Amino acid sequence: MQLKASIGILAAALVLTLSACEHRKKEESMEKKGMGATETGCCQHAESACAGDVTKSQCDQMNGKFHKDHMCRRDNGKCARE
Repeated sequence: MQLKASIGILAAALVLTLSACEHRKKEESMEKKGMGATETGCCQHAESACAGDVTKSQCDQMNGKFHKDHMCRRDNGKCARE
Protein backbone atom coordinates (compact mmCIF):
# COMPACT_ATOMS: atom_id res chain seq x y z
CA MET A 1 0.00 0.00 0.00
CA GLN A 2 2.82 2.41 0.88
CA LEU A 3 4.56 1.61 -2.40
CA LYS A 4 1.45 2.62 -4.41
CA ALA A 5 1.16 5.88 -2.46
CA SER A 6 4.85 6.64 -2.99
CA ILE A 7 4.58 5.98 -6.72
CA GLY A 8 1.52 8.23 -6.89
CA ILE A 9 3.34 11.04 -5.11
CA LEU A 10 6.39 10.67 -7.37
CA ALA A 11 4.19 10.68 -10.46
CA ALA A 12 2.43 13.87 -9.31
CA ALA A 13 5.78 15.54 -8.59
CA LEU A 14 7.06 14.56 -12.04
CA VAL A 15 3.98 16.00 -13.74
CA LEU A 16 4.35 19.28 -11.83
CA THR A 17 8.04 19.51 -12.68
CA LEU A 18 7.46 18.88 -16.39
CA SER A 19 4.63 21.41 -16.43
CA ALA A 20 6.82 24.08 -14.85
CA CYS A 21 9.60 23.36 -17.36
CA GLU A 22 7.22 23.73 -20.30
CA HIS A 23 5.89 27.01 -18.93
CA ARG A 24 9.42 28.35 -18.51
CA LYS A 25 10.40 27.29 -22.04
CA LYS A 26 7.36 29.13 -23.40
CA GLU A 27 8.25 32.30 -21.48
CA GLU A 28 11.87 32.16 -22.67
CA SER A 29 10.72 31.67 -26.25
CA MET A 30 8.44 34.69 -26.02
CA GLU A 31 11.26 36.82 -24.60
CA LYS A 32 13.58 35.81 -27.44
CA LYS A 33 10.93 36.84 -29.96
CA GLY A 34 10.59 40.25 -28.30
CA MET A 35 7.23 39.41 -26.80
CA GLY A 36 8.31 39.64 -23.19
CA ALA A 37 6.69 41.84 -20.59
CA THR A 38 9.79 44.05 -20.45
CA GLU A 39 8.91 45.79 -23.73
CA THR A 40 7.03 48.94 -22.82
CA GLY A 41 5.73 52.01 -24.57
CA CYS A 42 2.74 54.30 -24.81
CA CYS A 43 -0.90 53.35 -25.26
CA GLN A 44 -3.14 55.80 -27.11
CA HIS A 45 -6.58 54.80 -25.87
CA ALA A 46 -8.60 57.90 -26.79
CA GLU A 47 -8.22 61.03 -28.93
CA SER A 48 -6.39 62.93 -26.22
CA ALA A 49 -5.77 60.26 -23.59
CA CYS A 50 -2.80 57.96 -23.29
CA ALA A 51 -0.99 55.80 -20.77
CA GLY A 52 2.77 55.59 -20.55
CA ASP A 53 5.17 52.83 -19.54
CA VAL A 54 2.73 50.04 -20.35
CA THR A 55 3.17 46.70 -22.10
CA LYS A 56 1.42 45.77 -25.32
CA SER A 57 -0.87 43.36 -23.48
CA GLN A 58 -1.86 46.10 -21.00
CA CYS A 59 -2.62 48.40 -23.94
CA ASP A 60 -4.68 45.68 -25.60
CA GLN A 61 -6.76 45.47 -22.43
CA MET A 62 -7.41 49.22 -22.72
CA ASN A 63 -8.44 48.76 -26.38
CA GLY A 64 -5.73 51.22 -27.37
CA LYS A 65 -2.98 51.48 -29.97
CA PHE A 66 0.47 50.52 -28.67
CA HIS A 67 3.49 52.65 -29.61
CA LYS A 68 6.79 50.98 -28.70
CA ASP A 69 9.47 53.29 -27.26
CA HIS A 70 7.05 56.22 -26.98
CA MET A 71 6.00 58.19 -23.92
CA CYS A 72 2.68 59.72 -22.97
CA ARG A 73 2.73 63.51 -23.08
CA ARG A 74 0.63 64.79 -20.22
CA ASP A 75 0.12 68.24 -21.77
CA ASN A 76 -1.83 66.98 -24.79
CA GLY A 77 -2.55 63.31 -24.03
CA LYS A 78 -0.71 62.03 -27.10
CA CYS A 79 2.00 59.41 -27.50
CA ALA A 80 5.33 60.83 -28.66
CA ARG A 81 8.87 59.56 -29.18
CA GLU A 82 11.09 59.75 -26.12
